[in-house]
Amino acid sequence: MNSKERVKLAFNHQEADRVPIFELTIDNPTAKQVLGRDNLCGFGGTVRGLKHNEALINGRIDAYHQQRVADEIALWKALDLDVYPNAYPVPAKPLIPQKIKPHTWLFTDPVTGQWSITKYSPESDTYDQVNSTLRQDGLNALRTQTEALEAVTPSLADWDFTPVETFVRELGKDRFVMGVADVEIGSTWDWAEHFLMGLILEPDLIHRYLDARLRITLLILEEMLKLGVDGVHGGYDWASARGPMFSPKHFDLFVFPRLKQITDLCHQYGVPYVKHTDGNVNKLLDGMIKAGVDGFQAIEPGANMDIAHIKQVYGDRLTLIGNVDCATVLVDGPIEAVRAQTREVIQAAAPGGGYLLSTSNSVHPGVKPEFYLAMLETAREAGKYPIQL
Repeated sequence: MNSKERVKLAFNHQEADRVPIFELTIDNPTAKQVLGRDNLCGFGGTVRGLKHNEALINGRIDAYHQQRVADEIALWKALDLDVYPNAYPVPAKPLIPQKIKPHTWLFTDPVTGQWSITKYSPESDTYDQVNSTLRQDGLNALRTQTEALEAVTPSLADWDFTPVETFVRELGKDRFVMGVADVEIGSTWDWAEHFLMGLILEPDLIHRYLDARLRITLLILEEMLKLGVDGVHGGYDWASARGPMFSPKHFDLFVFPRLKQITDLCHQYGVPYVKHTDGNVNKLLDGMIKAGVDGFQAIEPGANMDIAHIKQVYGDRLTLIGNVDCATVLVDGPIEAVRAQTREVIQAAAPGGGYLLSTSNSVHPGVKPEFYLAMLETAREAGKYPIQL
């Protein structure tokens, strides 16, 4: 049985030969230890910010993307993971930033004149947008951006799908390759407070903004589906450890109807949709299922997300993907604790199928490579069906 067959059985809530293994992203130092060389894998700030922006400024962005894709393929093959979840196109004509000081870049939209500032932090290997026209001018700036989005007809020519084609060609024969699509809510950006205020003060503007973004998302999504991705995942976070970023009522109004358009398109092509989110989303699980979501990844233990309980209540309708704790045991160890937690998670969630093992988010820079590799080894031993309880 190959990886693709194994994963399809899991999404059909059937037991395969063993539990499939999923990982959202794998950063250094784990990627470097596995590949034995520098690489462009993962979501860390060095790769996603520093190296990416240097490539843009120096006219080497095509080479950057080629190397990034090649490194990710090499890493997934070396670890023999069952799912590759991050096949996505890149802009055909990306904005070129201006470096305004060390590790800090200014991006300016030539159409609207709106700007954003991003910053790389070497100490934490993070990369974030730290200021923008939207942050400074709030809903007035969002209205300008929305009008600009509405005035343009989205075109596939704006995107280069070579990375998607490469992942499908190089991994898709025997592994499960996923594209990326989600509802682009503004509550995860530096201008989050204005987005949240807009839900109450100017709901019509928020609807227009989300619809304008969704037009682009659906266009790109259908092309990825035509190119042969096996599934799709969405990665916008919805919650903190305490609960959703905004009320379930507003998710019902603004997010779930648009997410349903994404999942409906996936289902037209016969592929599942997986929602990734950190945080405590217990209050959103019913809405997630009604919106057509097939799988849920992360299931953060530190946010009171109990995978055993979720399996019991929702396991017949939702494929679960998680949740060895990447905030504690995969950072601090020891290896025996990693092995014990991996076995416990498998015993709680794997029986009957409908489960893929992963960390509780991703293999971020704080995860110790030896602990992650111990998790994989244990998963392949303890995850053989029938599960030994």
